Amino acid sequence: MSIRVERLGYTYNKGTSLAANAFEDISFSVDHGEWVSIVGHTGSGKSTLVQHLNALLFATSGKVLIDDFLICEGSKHLREVRKNVGLVFQYPEQQLFAENVREEIAFAPRNWGVSEDKIQERVTWALDSVGLSSDLLDANPLELSGGQKRRVAIASVLSARPRYLILDEPTAGLDAKGSRDLFQTLCAFQDQGIATIHVTHDLELALSTSTKILVLDGGKSVVWGTPEE
Repeated sequence: MSIRVERLGYTYNKGTSLAANAFEDISFSVDHGEWVSIVGHTGSGKSTLVQHLNALLFATSGKVLIDDFLICEGSKHLREVRKNVGLVFQYPEQQLFAENVREEIAFAPRNWGVSEDKIQERVTWALDSVGLSSDLLDANPLELSGGQKRRVAIASVLSARPRYLILDEPTAGLDAKGSRDLFQTLCAFQDQGIATIHVTHDLELALSTSTKILVLDGGKSVVWGTPEE
C-alpha cells in the first residue's frame, strides 16, 4: 500500500485569464508506516498539494495513485480513497460542530457505514490515541481548551481508521508545551502502521522526525530524500 505522486502539476483557474500555477512537476511517494514531511515557506504550494491526496483537488498534469487507484474526477474509487486518506487541516477545531465529543468522533465512521455496535469502539480508540480521557465523551467540544479541541478534531479523523494521515501544520496556534505534547502524540501513530504526511514550515522539526522529506520552493520540488540526504 502506498501513495505515488508522479510529475504532478496544478493550475488555478485553468483556461481563464486568471490562470496561475500552484506547483509543477512534483514527484514523491509515501509507503506504509512512513513519516513524510512536506516543507516550504507560505505560498510554496504545500496545502494545495496535499489536497490532491484526499481527492479534494484533481491534477491538471501528472498523476496521483493511492493504493494503485488513479485519482481523477469521476473515478469510482474516490469514496474509498477519502475513507483511507484522513486529512487534518490547519486549525481543525474550527470545524467542530457536534453537541458532544462522542458524536463528534462518531461522525466519520457513521458516515462511512460502520455498524453502530462498532462505532463506540472506534470512538474510544480514537480518543485514547490522542491522549484524551473518556471522561470528556459527553463534554461540549466547543467548551474544551484549545489543545483539547485540536486533539478531538484529530480523533474525529482517526476514527475512520485511515491508512494515511495528512497533518497540515498540526501544532499551529498552540503554545510551546501544547505543541510539544501534541507532536509526541502524533509521532506514536507511526508505531500503529499509519503512514503520515506532515506539512510544516519547520525544517528542523522535519529533519528530526521524518523518514523522507519533500522541500518545495515557489511551486517546485527542490529536495526529495532522507533527512541524511
